[in-house]
Amino acid sequence: MSKVPMAGQPGPKNPITSAVLGSTFGNTITRGKKVGARMMALLILGVVAAALAVGYLAFYWSTQRALTFEVEKEIRLVQSNLKVFRNGLANEAERIAISNKAYASVLSEESNILLDEDLTPTPSIRGDRDIFVLLNREMKPLLTYRRDLPWHSEVFEEQLHNQLHDTMKELATQANTTQMKFRVPEPLRSHAPLALSMRDIVMVDGMIGLVTVAAITPSTEPPEGMPAVAGYLLWVRSLDIRSIRSFEDSTGLSEMFITLDKPQTDFQRVSLPLLRRNGETIANLSWKTTAASGAIFTNSWPYFLGTIGAILLMTVLILLRYIKMTDRILQNEADATHAALHDALSGLPNRTWFEIFAANVLWRDRQKQFITGIVFLDLDHFKQVNDSLGHTIGDEVIKLVAERLKAAINPEDRVARVSGDEFLLVLSQRTNVEEIIETCMYIEKMLSDAFKVEKHKILTTASMGVALSPAHGHELTALLRRADIALYEAKKLGRGRYVIFEKEMENSLQISREIEEDIKRALSANEFQNYYQPIMDATGKNILAAEALIRWNHPKKGLLPPAAFLPVAEESMLINRIGEWVLENAIKDGSSLDDVTMCVNVSPTQLRHPEFPELVNALLDKYQLEPARLELEVTEDVLINYSENVVEVIERLRSSGVKIALDDFGTGFSSLSYLRRDLFDKIKIDRSFINGAVADPKAREILASSISLGLRLGMLVCVEGVEEEEQKELLFTMDCPMMQGYLFSRPIPLGKFRLWRDDIHEERIPKPRKIRVAAVK
Repeated sequence: MSKVPMAGQPGPKNPITSAVLGSTFGNTITRGKKVGARMMALLILGVVAAALAVGYLAFYWSTQRALTFEVEKEIRLVQSNLKVFRNGLANEAERIAISNKAYASVLSEESNILLDEDLTPTPSIRGDRDIFVLLNREMKPLLTYRRDLPWHSEVFEEQLHNQLHDTMKELATQANTTQMKFRVPEPLRSHAPLALSMRDIVMVDGMIGLVTVAAITPSTEPPEGMPAVAGYLLWVRSLDIRSIRSFEDSTGLSEMFITLDKPQTDFQRVSLPLLRRNGETIANLSWKTTAASGAIFTNSWPYFLGTIGAILLMTVLILLRYIKMTDRILQNEADATHAALHDALSGLPNRTWFEIFAANVLWRDRQKQFITGIVFLDLDHFKQVNDSLGHTIGDEVIKLVAERLKAAINPEDRVARVSGDEFLLVLSQRTNVEEIIETCMYIEKMLSDAFKVEKHKILTTASMGVALSPAHGHELTALLRRADIALYEAKKLGRGRYVIFEKEMENSLQISREIEEDIKRALSANEFQNYYQPIMDATGKNILAAEALIRWNHPKKGLLPPAAFLPVAEESMLINRIGEWVLENAIKDGSSLDDVTMCVNVSPTQLRHPEFPELVNALLDKYQLEPARLELEVTEDVLINYSENVVEVIERLRSSGVKIALDDFGTGFSSLSYLRRDLFDKIKIDRSFINGAVADPKAREILASSISLGLRLGMLVCVEGVEEEEQKELLFTMDCPMMQGYLFSRPIPLGKFRLWRDDIHEERIPKPRKIRVAAVK
């Protein structure tokens, strides 16, 4: 491991440090070489691709220019033919409309005369589907004619009126202001007059129609007092199949059709928009182009692109081989560096990476006067997950924890896995301690949510120790040690919390470490001893069982109660060795106490171990004690992290004949839910229920209900903490079958327990009465 830099100094310039900082800031030598190799390859590929692209674009541009020129010629041709076609209609309409005959016929409303003589369709001039509408001065239809639908008068009002309203209004304005010298048909005029007809395009009966509207005026000066315009002639020529074929014949084009939607432009088809008078596109006239330039590009581009692709492919293959050779060398170096600096399971950085990175962060934050937090995090009871569910499930939990930790911290923070269930975090760039506390609280919440792994729902918590820079020091080594001390304090206070380091914790930790070493020595020196407290029947006169309670005969401190050393044992996992010692000695002592059930407290760690039933059975066989005379007392803590493994262990113990008692009943948050599983033979009601029950009616009722509940569920019931005669009498009235407390005896060594039991036994044996015989007188 490289030397950790002192706070206030830049990090050491060695390869590992460079790799760590490079992986953080994206500036490693390996990454730089890879980027350089790829940049060179991309440059070469870019030059080749650019040259090919220029050639392709030149080919495309030249063919496109030629195609555009030819297409423009076709469009001009079609436009010219369409103009000639529309001019013919307009000239014919003006010839009919600008005449004294038409003028007189409309004014006299003898429209049928005009129809019969001038508007009757002929094969050469008027089409079979042409529509003629004669309108009066107010633009009201006088006559509507169409050969296939004669007297179809509704066509104007329903379809043509709205489409031609603006066109006809414009024509009326111009026609009424036109001078008389222009009132001659177009073929007889010497120069262009003002328009007496207008053209438009409409949609009629689902088809496109070319419309000519001409003002009906006399060819000579109208009589005095008579209007200049008698009405209007409206002529609609449908662009039907015959009309389209006529355009094809006159232009030499093919596959013409009219579509309302603009066709997609390509090298094969051309379209010309058909515009209404107001500039609106009503339809498109489309045809197949005869331009040869489009065919050249269409036929040639696959071969051209194939050639380009082959050249590019060869270039890419050569460059890929070059990149692979470079990557192979650099990847081996990168893999080795990554493996040395990261945890294989979680993917998080390891302790080496963390120490170098955190040292750099401490130096940087100190320069900028930020507060930095070093957090030592440990998962609570994680060993129990591995022991009960297996290491595969445990590994999945570690991965999920790593994901949640990464999601809970800021982008500038980092988290590392340093051992099985231990993590280190550096919280940087904080301006006050409250920000670090807020992050710790969020992490605490994130990890308290249940983990779902396969069919298991795993609840876990985390203990965190926090050391702050500069408050608790500048050197990383000192901060890590103090964060570890704070972590120990968090576990000591009950786990599932964060604790910020305080100076007093160092002294407390030293004492705990001394006690831990002392416990190891005491186990080897056999300084522990079981004390036994009797459990009495309802009368308080018969001993039913004895609860084993450990004591420590310390050579210097004298007799120590469990509270003086068991918390330290639980933190150091020495509780398993102590628990096994208590169990073995209780079974051994029970073999010499006839008719007394031995009650032994079992820690959650012991009961979660899948091989615990085998240990119990082996000890029972060793000391020849009947399984029914052993009762294991467990608290609800053993079932908080609920799993089927715990239930299986309890069921295996009960199937072998060992009894299971639920201790401290009523103090947990879910006691009743556990009673439904039929896992227990007895419940021991906590001493808090009997306190005050003599004087308090409500407390008395709660106590009675608890006793009744246990009895109704078919279990034995024992009340702890009986210290007064009145309490014993009260329990007698409630039919409580068992009781335990100082009223009967405190916990005493095995020898005194035997003597005490013998004394109780002698008191129960009735002594013979002395009979006085009267003197015979």
